[in-house]
Amino acid sequence: MATAMTLTSLEAQLANHSALPLRATLGSTMLYHGISKLKPQGLEQTAQFFDNIGIKPGRTWALATGWTEAVAGVLTFLGIGTRVAAVSILVTQAMAIAKVHGSKGFNNQAGGYEFNLSLIAGALGLLLGGPGILSVHHVVQPRARRRGGLLGLLRRQRVSPISRIVPLLA
Repeated sequence: MATAMTLTSLEAQLANHSALPLRATLGSTMLYHGISKLKPQGLEQTAQFFDNIGIKPGRTWALATGWTEAVAGVLTFLGIGTRVAAVSILVTQAMAIAKVHGSKGFNNQAGGYEFNLSLIAGALGLLLGGPGILSVHHVVQPRARRRGGLLGLLRRQRVSPISRIVPLLA
């Protein structure tokens, strides 16, 4: 019986850390794709592509998509605002499937939605499970609770504006 307790406690401990590799890969992937779209050449290519597929104005949507992907990547990687970032990833990838990859089938090598579906699965995992223990959220959350929860945190004058926003992003 002692072995079962040890395995159970080890399982629980590992589950608390399981979001880290998911956050690291999903976050870095989204950051990479966002930055690629925001570089001058990438922005022009993305804007032209968006215009060609009917997402107009292309430049505006290319900028919005690039910034959304980059910010979602950073938030996901750090583990703060993870659920907001996850929803952002879900929206960008659903749009990518609907407008670009869906008609090409599943196979990524044929331009299909296989990769986008993997990003969606990762984002759903973080949306449902949260950022995990090894995250900025886990460090900041106890501080917010000590100050009387979200309402107490928002009422205090000595709290920085960033500290007021952090609990909202968890």
